[in-house]
Amino acid sequence: MQRTGLLVLLMVCVFVAAVPVGAQDGANLLRDGDFEGQYTGRGRPDFNIAADWNVWYAESPRTEDWMNLPPVAFPHNGPGPDPKSGARAQNLHKGWATFTAAIYQQVSVAPGTNLRGSAFAQLHTCNPAPNADNCASAVESGAYVKVGIDPNGGTNPYDSDIVWSAEIRPHGSWQEAVVEATATADTVTFFIFTTQTSPSEINRVFFDDARLVATGSGGSNPPAAGGSGDAAQPAAPPPPQYASRVSPQGERPDGSIVHVVQPGDTIDAIAVAYGLTRADILELNQISDPRIIQIGQELLIKEGDGSRSRTRSSDDDADDEADSSAAEDDEAAAENDEGDDGDDARPQRREYVDPKDAAPAPVVSVASGDVLPARDPAALSATLCLLMFDDANQNRIQEDGEPALAGGVISVRAQGNEVSEYTTDGASEPHCIEDLTPGSYVAVATAPDGYGLTTPNQFRITANPGATINVAFGAAEGVTPVMVPPPDNVVLVEETPESPEAEPEPDPIRDNLGLAVFGLAGVVLVAGTGASLFMRRR
Repeated sequence: MQRTGLLVLLMVCVFVAAVPVGAQDGANLLRDGDFEGQYTGRGRPDFNIAADWNVWYAESPRTEDWMNLPPVAFPHNGPGPDPKSGARAQNLHKGWATFTAAIYQQVSVAPGTNLRGSAFAQLHTCNPAPNADNCASAVESGAYVKVGIDPNGGTNPYDSDIVWSAEIRPHGSWQEAVVEATATADTVTFFIFTTQTSPSEINRVFFDDARLVATGSGGSNPPAAGGSGDAAQPAAPPPPQYASRVSPQGERPDGSIVHVVQPGDTIDAIAVAYGLTRADILELNQISDPRIIQIGQELLIKEGDGSRSRTRSSDDDADDEADSSAAEDDEAAAENDEGDDGDDARPQRREYVDPKDAAPAPVVSVASGDVLPARDPAALSATLCLLMFDDANQNRIQEDGEPALAGGVISVRAQGNEVSEYTTDGASEPHCIEDLTPGSYVAVATAPDGYGLTTPNQFRITANPGATINVAFGAAEGVTPVMVPPPDNVVLVEETPESPEAEPEPDPIRDNLGLAVFGLAGVVLVAGTGASLFMRRR
């Protein structure tokens, strides 16, 4: 009896070990989600995408010769950076340019299935100093990554039904974007999307460890973090926030305030920290493009009471020499980005004007109505003020002579639900929504007929208690928005692998046959040994 029990136990262990791992809950529905498999060229020798993924990219609008150029793509083995895991990651890049691209997969699921999609990404965008061939990733490019799920299974990355994650800006480190949605058809599509707003000499993005898993069925989206829901299926934690937080810097001996730009600072965040507007800082410092500021740059916030002149130092002379050298080296900038972008259009770098040499300008006050009042820490709600303006010169900044625009539609949404929708009249703006519950919102704009937006069509807003947030959308007559080609005309070359045939679909029985045979061999060996001992005793 003891020998029989031992044999039964061994057989159970063998068959338990032979159960396919893929049958367990939480299995990744994506093929080659870790980007370790085969890569295929998509119509160009320098455009190689993981074979199980499809790709899309935009080629318009292109009002500048560096805008929306087709990217270069290769498997990336590291270093700089090392893959998140394994030996490979997917890399897209285009130096001295911007690109807008997405890779995606369609997956078969049961309608009503709750899904969670995620992917890790890393950005490297920057402009190296003269005579340097590398630099730390910086935010000036406006680059971001997001993941999305189309619950209907479409392949248009601008479809309004897609549920998107928060935008992440993973400069110099691997960070994860996460989204949840519920399938409404028997096929869903998972997207990894990236774009930039300004060109940079080094402009690279890396993707790795993408996952799409079923989290149960029920026919409704999982509750947001902190909401009510089935305790057995807790909501995913909210994605990390990457909004810049600026610490105001104090007055100098002459009464002036000068802000020294720190990593992650933006013009808008600096303006909020000092109770100013973007226009105030641009005017005080004679900055024409708010997207281009440099770490260590000094921004004048308030004039001093005394003379701003000072004794010229040896450091000033060194700075002037460095500026002169930088100007001479601009024309001979080294080719970068793995050597693939040598023929790209290279925009001229803008001349940096030191704030100490800027012409004096008045500082407007809260009393004038041009500056937002300081946040009231005792307030329990926020105020959101919306505006659409005629951006005649298409520089995304409302300047003198660019009036409010009528006929635009601005809607405010929270967790996919509409909070407010407003049609601009060009006279009574800004339109302010008061007593707004603190939280995260998205403001989405549609330009009037005959106009196109010059700013992004949506802004993500964090409304803190007591805060007043101004959101201005720019539009210009005749501007054509980014048009996504129909699925049949997507810039995509179907897989034509030159290597051997693709691997067959997974078969649990076939894939685990070797393990099962090994287990049976073990059973036979034990049984044979037992029989031999029994015969000897007889």
